[in-house]
Amino acid sequence: MADHLTVTGPKAAPPVPAYGVPDRDGDDYATLAAWYSGFAFCEQFRKVVLSQAKEALRGAMALQDIKVTESRLDDLAHTHQSYLAYLTVHLQGRMRWEEEYLAQGGFR
Repeated sequence: MADHLTVTGPKAAPPVPAYGVPDRDGDDYATLAAWYSGFAFCEQFRKVVLSQAKEALRGAMALQDIKVTESRLDDLAHTHQSYLAYLTVHLQGRMRWEEEYLAQGGFR
């Protein structure tokens, strides 16, 4: 992380580091099912990534002595690069899971 953060504009969110995005190990049926079927891990990890983004933003803003409401922090976390990367990776995975699921059921 940089020694200092630069904030531009009133109450602008400072840049914060991106954390690793949890990724699945492969595209085989069992792995896809573990990530995307009912009670799978994708939603739980989504919440973890969102919380990490929120904490990174909270810390970065505290360093700059910027006051922010929890509601605003939540909004900013939903547009954090780590969270958006997670959504992108797992949208692709979810689409792959749907294809495999339909194929396994004989619908394709």
